[in-house]
Amino acid sequence: MKIEPFFDPATSTLTYVVYDPESRDAVVIDPVLDYDPLASATTTMSLEIVSSFLQTKGLRLHDVLETHAHADHLSGSQYLKRRFQAKVGIGMRIREVQKIFRDVFDLPPSFPVDGSQFDRLFEDGEKVVAGTLAFEVIATPGHTPACVTYRFGDAIFTGDALFIEDYGTGRCDFPSGSADALFTSVHDRLYALPDTTRVFVGHDYQPNGRPLRYETTIGASKKRNVQLCASTPREAFVKLRTQRDATLAPPRLLYPSVQVNVDAGMLPKPRANGRRYLSIPLDARPTTDDDDETTDTEGRGDAMTTLYESAQPNPAGFRDVLPAQVFKHGEEIRLVDVREPSEFTGELGHIARAELVPLATVIAAAERWRKEDELVLICRSGRRSEQAATALTAAGFRRTMNLAGGMLAWNEARLPVEYGSASA
Repeated sequence: MKIEPFFDPATSTLTYVVYDPESRDAVVIDPVLDYDPLASATTTMSLEIVSSFLQTKGLRLHDVLETHAHADHLSGSQYLKRRFQAKVGIGMRIREVQKIFRDVFDLPPSFPVDGSQFDRLFEDGEKVVAGTLAFEVIATPGHTPACVTYRFGDAIFTGDALFIEDYGTGRCDFPSGSADALFTSVHDRLYALPDTTRVFVGHDYQPNGRPLRYETTIGASKKRNVQLCASTPREAFVKLRTQRDATLAPPRLLYPSVQVNVDAGMLPKPRANGRRYLSIPLDARPTTDDDDETTDTEGRGDAMTTLYESAQPNPAGFRDVLPAQVFKHGEEIRLVDVREPSEFTGELGHIARAELVPLATVIAAAERWRKEDELVLICRSGRRSEQAATALTAAGFRRTMNLAGGMLAWNEARLPVEYGSASA
């Protein structure tokens, strides 16, 4: 078995051709369709390079394998499928991702969310044959629910789950992403493989300008991965990953990529004028005069990553958020401080825009709030706000969060505070 990498510098994406030089059977992993967002134009330069390699080697392409529905580049799977009569495969949980983004892009009810756009949907642990090649599918959710790793003998292709050890892991702030799930995927599953296992990553961002790297090993990752090595505790990784994700901007090609990739790489069909159109949700804050106020909150759910979606689930039914996350999303949500007035104006101060609603009055005050709104409950240390979050969740508020560590953690993070008068 041989592996040929192809690097797309525009998106830092790595595409791989895995092939048997004797039988000439091959698969392609994570191909890129070039897209210029300024011209809103696609080209096939990257695909032509891969195609030329396949043809020069006389390879028979069996499958195009997607590690997940990418958010940073358009998939070139359909181009290769048509050109080489190949099949397109992805993890079974793509169905969950399709359901999320059917709403984000306001796709019609007829848009399939059963994964039927793909030729093959892989189960965790499934063993697949492609001519003389054989590979195993390992579910590695966290970056997205549908992420999978493909294992060919002593080589694994990890997509956005695990990167070169000097960069770390994939981000987990996309809808239904989970830093806790990613820890399990990498630490408990991938790190259980032999140390000599070769790791081929989905991206290389070349930190500090170093030369391109696309291959490492499980042993090197366990020893030196800067975010998640074998000795990293789960809680430490989840905290680090969540805090970092709260500071990250959305990928440049986020919306074009996702709406194409959840549809198995198929571009939107031409409209009556013969042109194709991509849909870009508009998250307008504050609203403009021509907005219909009755539909404003419906549009809020279309943001790529709301605070609630990036928060960590709590067994009590609400979610926990870190100060950095609240600071990033503070203009979008209702902040409710459940301390007493003297604390609100005291030495710890309060968060800008936070409204003072002492714990004993929360349920009564909540009668004026919409149950679909995102709420963050705040107190000194996180104890009383947990009580408030639990009570509001029981009362039917569906997007309730607790500021973990309270104002003590907020001040420790050196985030801005105000000391104005309290008005409950």
